[in-house]
Amino acid sequence: MNKKNLISAIVRIALIVLALFVLVSCTGPNKPEKPADKTEVPVSTEAPEAGDPTEVPATEVPATEIPATEVPTEEPTDTPAPTEPPTEAPTHEPVKSGTNVALDAAVEVSSTTGDVHVQWGWSYEFINDGYYYEPEIPSAGWTTAVQVNFDDPEQEEWVLLTLAQDTSVNKIAVYPVVNGSHFPESFKVMVSADGQNFTTVGEVNDNTRAADKDTTPFVFEFDAVTCRYVQFLATKLYSVPSPADGYLCQVAEIEVFAA
Repeated sequence: MNKKNLISAIVRIALIVLALFVLVSCTGPNKPEKPADKTEVPVSTEAPEAGDPTEVPATEVPATEIPATEVPTEEPTDTPAPTEPPTEAPTHEPVKSGTNVALDAAVEVSSTTGDVHVQWGWSYEFINDGYYYEPEIPSAGWTTAVQVNFDDPEQEEWVLLTLAQDTSVNKIAVYPVVNGSHFPESFKVMVSADGQNFTTVGEVNDNTRAADKDTTPFVFEFDAVTCRYVQFLATKLYSVPSPADGYLCQVAEIEVFAA
């Protein structure tokens, strides 16, 4: 067999194989039979009559419109600023009759000495500390400024007591220092409810306690009066000035008693 015939034979064989492959692919495997017990529902091929259409009406759900909830627009109002409740003054228990209310009082004076005199018992704070004529306690009392007034015995000097609360009082006692030294010759004791308008409840003129070296206290009793302030006012100082310190006003203690 020559070469040409051989190629022709191979081509024919290839075409036969290709034809068989195509045939097998198109035929495919046999389909399995349907199960015998399955009942097929016949499909009607008849079209419904034109005059009697059977339509299932669509169920329409009525649209329920939910009104939008609108937030009412309010006109802006001026809200007043919160006001704090007024601060009430602290209430105090009534003071027992006979109590020395000067012990709790704040003290102001017209003048005072320097710190060096405190060691000798001189300070405005000793005017109402409850001590007088106590040898073991350095509390001589209050004295005005030393080495200041050498010329005027009528220069007014004073002590102002501010009580802890409004109090009804009916007795005030004023004590000279030991030996009555530099106790004023004339003075007044006054009370006030407002610190501006004072009423005189005791007055002394031409006193000789200092000259007599007398330590007897002056005790003023009067009809009960409600006050907050008590003032001792010296209107004439002791007429014999200290050679070194000048005219002075000295008081050992002031007591104020509740009615």
